[in-house]
Amino acid sequence: TATRVGRIPERRRPEPVAEVPRPEPVLFLLDLAMPRDVDAAVHRLAGVRLVDIESLADASADAPMAADVDMVRRIVADEVAAFGAAQRAAHITPTVVALRSMAADVVAGEIARLEGRLPGLDDKHRAEITQTVKRVVDKLLHAPTVRVKQLAAEPGGAGYADALRTLFDLDQETVASVSRAENSTTEKNRGPA
Repeated sequence: TATRVGRIPERRRPEPVAEVPRPEPVLFLLDLAMPRDVDAAVHRLAGVRLVDIESLADASADAPMAADVDMVRRIVADEVAAFGAAQRAAHITPTVVALRSMAADVVAGEIARLEGRLPGLDDKHRAEITQTVKRVVDKLLHAPTVRVKQLAAEPGGAGYADALRTLFDLDQETVASVSRAENSTTEKNRGPA
């Protein structure tokens, strides 16, 4: 066969294959119990690796996503704080509504009194005077009502509703009725459960 092909086949010896060192078998122990179920000293045994809450916390602190986790924690903390502030501020809303309702009643009473004193007042002038008085009252109440909502949203701000009721001599029943009306409206908006 060598003459037909023109070359002589060589007999080669196979090259020795480098033996890959095999790692020692490793036993992983996962202990997420509080308190621990596995003694922390087992990590000193050859071929044993303990994974516990502390080692996971250490690994996650060095992980690239640690900054993302911190950012998520900040977002959650901010949202919880905002929700708490909104809940605290919502408690003052009936008092503010009662105050504005009382102011509207005062405006209506003064306009009626003006009509009694000036019976010949035409509709155009009456409407302009009414609008002007309403604007004055709204402007006077705007800053205090906005500020009291801000103050009530802060921790410990529950006393501001009481202060507002005392300062303006608001009837507690009027405030309670506004609160009941708001609750019934909220229930209607939710729909059937």
